[in-house]
Amino acid sequence: AYGEPWWLDDPIEMSADRFRGRRRQLCFLLGVAASCAGVVAYTSHAGVLVWSITPATFGQSSFVLLPALVVYRIACAAFIFGLCASKLVSDYVLQRGAGAAGARLNHFETLDRTEVAFLDHGVWRFQGLTSWGWVLLGCYFLVAATLSLRVAAAPEAAQHEEPDGAACVASLLLGVSSAYAILITLTVTFVLIPSKHRKGLSTEGFFTPFALSQHNANLAMVVGELLCGAVPIDPWHLPFALGFGIVYLCGWHQTVRYNRTRTLMYHFLNWQHPRSLLICSILMLTLAAFFAFAALVGQLRLRPGGAPMVLCAALAVMRWRRPPPLAGKGE
Repeated sequence: AYGEPWWLDDPIEMSADRFRGRRRQLCFLLGVAASCAGVVAYTSHAGVLVWSITPATFGQSSFVLLPALVVYRIACAAFIFGLCASKLVSDYVLQRGAGAAGARLNHFETLDRTEVAFLDHGVWRFQGLTSWGWVLLGCYFLVAATLSLRVAAAPEAAQHEEPDGAACVASLLLGVSSAYAILITLTVTFVLIPSKHRKGLSTEGFFTPFALSQHNANLAMVVGELLCGAVPIDPWHLPFALGFGIVYLCGWHQTVRYNRTRTLMYHFLNWQHPRSLLICSILMLTLAAFFAFAALVGQLRLRPGGAPMVLCAALAVMRWRRPPPLAGKGE
């Protein structure tokens, strides 16, 4: 169970210095966070970062009518939060019927990539960056749907043309959640599944209905919004995207979660890797590239062939099938 100190009975775990190198990695990440805060403070003071998005922006589209856009955003928000609720409800039903035996097993790795199985249940189902990004995307669609309804209810209202706090927050949420949707889908498809498969570890957790929805539907919903909507992504919001990831790592994954499980969800974040700081740097540069790509989609959608190209690229990076069994091994 999560929080159960299984490592006390494991001589390998007890004899190894598992925390060596973690402070260095955390200090590096906190340094990046401080730099991001400095950039936000400077650009705000210099007038570069301007919060000027209006509710009217959420009623605009180059491809669909406003009622269709409203329905799409409501449907996305309902699907996201409905899936979150169904996770908790399904856990409750299983555990009422079968107790601990009804809980789903999830497999994570120690720093030396030894697999440990946990009973996955309750709020622990939301421990991954995928779930954090999923909820963040749901918050965007919830706010965007509300703003769209306001515009649809009174399309001629003058206040829709004035900068609005909720509209600015929604624009920020769109940029951050879009970058993480791309990052999560690509990481799962091209890093986590192939890496586990090569080592003969279980990949079943990536192919449950919930996981498939979160690893693929998140990108599909983002692409649909970026192509059909007209909400701009401000490049100066990038520090917020980096900050969100650093909060996840420093405030949860590398600290609280590791202390309670002695495992990592993402093996490449191992602080004892000889190039751990380089890996973190590459990860943040990759996130910045995905943030820029999400902003670029807003420009591509208006160009001939731009929308089909984006749709084909999104479909190409989604993973639906399990990898074939390795010779002599099965999952």
